[in-house]
This record gives sequence, structure tokens and C-alpha cells, in this order.
Amino acid sequence: MSRPSLGDIKKLFHEVIIPFHEIERDTTLPLPNHRSDNDAEHSWSLSLMAISLAPEIDIKLDLGLICIYATIHDLVEVYAGDTSVWANDKILVSKKDRETKALEKLKSEFPKFLKMIRYIEDYQKLNTNEARFVYALDKFLNILCIVEDNGYYYKINKITKQRYQAQLASHKLKAHLYPAIGTYYDELRIRFDKDPNHFYKK
Repeated sequence: MSRPSLGDIKKLFHEVIIPFHEIERDTTLPLPNHRSDNDAEHSWSLSLMAISLAPEIDIKLDLGLICIYATIHDLVEVYAGDTSVWANDKILVSKKDRETKALEKLKSEFPKFLKMIRYIEDYQKLNTNEARFVYALDKFLNILCIVEDNGYYYKINKITKQRYQAQLASHKLKAHLYPAIGTYYDELRIRFDKDPNHFYKK
């Protein structure tokens, strides 16, 4: 296969890279204005945290793969959009189908960048330590943002402690897909859960 043309690169830039900055995530940042982050910011944050933490947890982890997976882990959201864990059941049930279609569209639109597509597919299989590490760390980072923002997101979205505990039961299991990250996740949530002021009160 011939190398990508300048036109191919510009298409990737305009249809994937720039729109990635416009996908607003359903998470507030611990900043004075409590603004939401976007997929580009989130992926960079996850990448930096992943390559910083991975060598301290297991020197056998492939840092190159980890960086790649963290960078592309949400790329299907360019077409599928971000799906909040707090969305209604109809949206949550449709998530897998929307993301499958999004991946197929990426394949169709960017045949010159098939290696990028294969990395997305490999990550989604979660059959390597590197993929599981990034997947689990992604869950940890989401909670960390809310913890460090003192539960601002939960309070403005009227999420009670009871709803939080019920909804995030599966979230915890995902964080434990890589046990070392699961340990950090549990420690973070235990400390956070102790303060009822982190949640909405009816």
C-alpha cells in the first residue's frame, strides 16, 4: 500500500483530530470554573498518567503500547459521541452498537491509516496487560477528577450517595481489571465516600 498523501493527512486532521477536541465529556475538572474536559484533553491526561505510573507498577509493561492505547482509547467517540455512565438506559444499551458502527466508519473513511484502526481493535479486546492497564486507569482517572473537585459534578447533577454507590458498582469492577489500579481506585473511593458533603442531598 502506498503511503498516505497530504490529502489523507489533512482529512485525518479535519475529521478526527480537530473534532476530538470538540467532544465534551461528562466530567468536570477540578478548576475554578469546574468546566468539562474534552476527549483530546482526557486522552492526553490519561497518556501522561499511564506512562508515568506503568514503570513503577510493572517494568514488563510496554510503554509504547500503553501510550498508543491511552491516546486512541476513545477515538470511536468522534462518531459515536461520549456516553455518560449516568445516561438513561436507552443510551447506555446503545453504546456498544454506536461504537461498533463508529469503528467501521473509521475503517471506511481512513483506509490509509489501518494500523491506527488495528490499535483500537486490539485495545477493545482487552486481552493484554497493557490494554487492561489503560482501561482500568481510565476509570480511576474519571473518579479522581470528581474527587479532586470535591464532588462538584455529583452535587450539580443531583446524584445522591445511594445512586452513586449503585451506579458505580460495575465501574469498580472495571477498575479492578488491572488489580494494582483497582487498589488505588478502592483507596480513593473509600476516602471520598466517608464525606456526605461530596454528594447531593435531597
